[in-house]
Amino acid sequence: MKHRTAAVLIGLLVVLCLVLSITYPFTTATPHATNPHGERFTVGNADTYRATGEIAVEGEVKLAFEGVVAPDGSWYQKVVEDNVTSEAYYSSGDGTIYRRYRITGLDQTKQFRERITEDEDEALLRENKAGNRTTFLVEETTANATEPVSGTASVFVNELSLVRYADGGSDSSAVTLYEPRSGWYDGRQMYRITDPSGTVRANPDTHVVRSANVSWETTTPAGSYAEYTLVSLTTDDPTARTITFEFDPGDDDLEQPAWVTETEFE
Repeated sequence: MKHRTAAVLIGLLVVLCLVLSITYPFTTATPHATNPHGERFTVGNADTYRATGEIAVEGEVKLAFEGVVAPDGSWYQKVVEDNVTSEAYYSSGDGTIYRRYRITGLDQTKQFRERITEDEDEALLRENKAGNRTTFLVEETTANATEPVSGTASVFVNELSLVRYADGGSDSSAVTLYEPRSGWYDGRQMYRITDPSGTVRANPDTHVVRSANVSWETTTPAGSYAEYTLVSLTTDDPTARTITFEFDPGDDDLEQPAWVTETEFE
């Protein structure tokens, strides 16, 4: 009788474990973003540097940028997203910010024109239309021309923090290699990371990111194995995401872009 009771209990436990495995994963991972502030990836605070970054989803670039901060305080930044390419150049010599916007689409063009003309600090120097693309050249006079490059770079570094990382050792330049890890992650919605690859190169003490080239697939929501399977079968998830980033400190000369003074431009 005792053996029969034990067998029944064991059977019930097996069924319970199967149910739990279908409804909820046994362990969840914490993303890098939950690390203490001093242990998270960050952007370097060098006085002069060059930085680039790119975020691609399913092989299509969704956001890209490049920027330079020069020794004399001049800076340049270019950001590409959706149907808008924006560039900004500041020369410490004349205290003026020049901006060029290249926009595809009538609605966005109208919104940009209204914003430019309503801003008292900006003056529309030239406007050119070619097909469905419009280019605006804008001059802005400001007493506070804080470089925007570090802020834009932080967007890409923060994007790296959606997953956890394992220490992958060091390379010849004495930076630590961090490798992304798969798992079930808690967030506003639970999500699952699969097929992670690549590395983040960062200083082991300051966690300043020198470069990154990582990718993974994300399925959201994924609060259980059953939900993960259902979402995978009924939506385009898992979604492949690739993030690249470079940060090169050091003196870097910066020349004024030709579009600042040219009278005909694209």
